[in-house]
Amino acid sequence: MLDLRRIDLNLLVALQTLLEEQHVTRAAARLSITQPAMSRTLARLRQLFGDPLFVRTPSGLAPTPRAEQLRDRLDSALADITRLVSPTEFDPATARGRWRFATTDYGTHSIMPRVLARIWREAPGMNIDVLPWRSNGLAMLESGELDLALASTGTAPASIHGRGLGDDNFVALVRQGHPVLETGLDLASFLALPQILIHSGSGDLRGPIDHQLDKIGQCRRVAVRVPSFMAALALAARTDMLVNTPQMMARLYAESAGLVPLPLPLDLPNFSYGIVWHERWHHDPGHSWLRTLCFEESTALLTEVCGSNKRQAAAARIQT
Repeated sequence: MLDLRRIDLNLLVALQTLLEEQHVTRAAARLSITQPAMSRTLARLRQLFGDPLFVRTPSGLAPTPRAEQLRDRLDSALADITRLVSPTEFDPATARGRWRFATTDYGTHSIMPRVLARIWREAPGMNIDVLPWRSNGLAMLESGELDLALASTGTAPASIHGRGLGDDNFVALVRQGHPVLETGLDLASFLALPQILIHSGSGDLRGPIDHQLDKIGQCRRVAVRVPSFMAALALAARTDMLVNTPQMMARLYAESAGLVPLPLPLDLPNFSYGIVWHERWHHDPGHSWLRTLCFEESTALLTEVCGSNKRQAAAARIQT
């Protein structure tokens, strides 16, 4: 094969201009070079193609049969190169492909239904995989196994970008008619009630409430551990056990599940949720559209359901 490394692609642009102008001086003016420089370029083109390419006539340059054969192919080739190096555009209405999300059980039941509904409306040709967020989620973003994640993360490598969505906090849920609704939920009654823990399957069978209780030298009885919010809500509605969920989940599902939210008798800090993605996708138009959609739908949901306008700075990088 011809060694492309020794070919100056600017020569092809010059050839296209010469074919259009059929005049050395006018071609030079269009390319913003001198007439002698254009003549030298023509000499290099003749050497490259092994053909005179143009012959002089009283009215200018006349292309040879070889130059005429090159005309259409040259226009097509340069158009392809231009598209290759030009920024790509993303049209959601005609887009095809598959995006791979990861999120927690919380994200799956609260944020994703709204996000997926909008994707379906605006990009109906895109397919979506929603995978569970695990402790190796950041590594999966780096390896390319995931395109985007909605999760609560801590530190991350410099190659991972993040954008905050907002804060949420925990509330306690008990069934309608639960005795604690009459007596009130203080710390003593909270610790006395058997509780349901929703775990992520990552191996850590203790939640943020347990870690907060450790700080004050207390512990609760976790009677049942389940891997999903829906299972926990169904169980709490049928027993006297208590379950702790983010306020978002309580606002969305407590009433329909027959549960009543109560403030936690603990000074528990809010937790932040965000979108995270790898550097390789940072400038991709389709991915940028997807991130913007997720941000808009998630923050709107937090505002509507939780009445919170607390948002982290847009496009903030997660610091290591």
